[in-house]
Amino acid sequence: MLQQTWTSRCLMKFYAVVAASPTSWDSHKIAERIEQRILNSNPVMEAFGNACTLRNNNSSRFGKFIQLQVNSAQQMTGAAVQTYLLEKTRVACQASSERNFHIFYQMCKGASADERLQWHLPKGAAFSWLPNSERTLEEDCFEVTREAMLHLGIETPTQNNVFKVRRRAWPLRFGGGDGQPLAQ
Repeated sequence: MLQQTWTSRCLMKFYAVVAASPTSWDSHKIAERIEQRILNSNPVMEAFGNACTLRNNNSSRFGKFIQLQVNSAQQMTGAAVQTYLLEKTRVACQASSERNFHIFYQMCKGASADERLQWHLPKGAAFSWLPNSERTLEEDCFEVTREAMLHLGIETPTQNNVFKVRRRAWPLRFGGGDGQPLAQ
């Protein structure tokens, strides 16, 4: 887990305890629910926004701003999470020894045979946009990402649409350095 994620979690727990009125069980439950939704967003944002770089296996390629909202009684009533500065060039190009965003590796390693067929990801196919796929990292935890998406209200059919490789956008067969296809 990222240090900044752990720090955010500790601060939210502290604020949830301090902001919740001791006489109001409902406000405490609301604060816990808000905190849990923010924490559930972390695996999703890390999968889609973090990559393995030369210096860090779980390097954040974005910034995150968390705004906790409170009412006049200083009770937590909501939160907003904004991401910024997403490094979009990583999808198309990585330095040698680096990897693309975690979600691509999670999909290739964690998808069932039926999901692979549905998402157009043939078993054993090599993709030029997935360098160093032989490395296995702790961050290659597809089930954690999918479970977090469910907790955030992203149902399985929507997830399937997100994970499907679009043939027009991402041809299945990418050429190697010699121009020959890698996947047959």
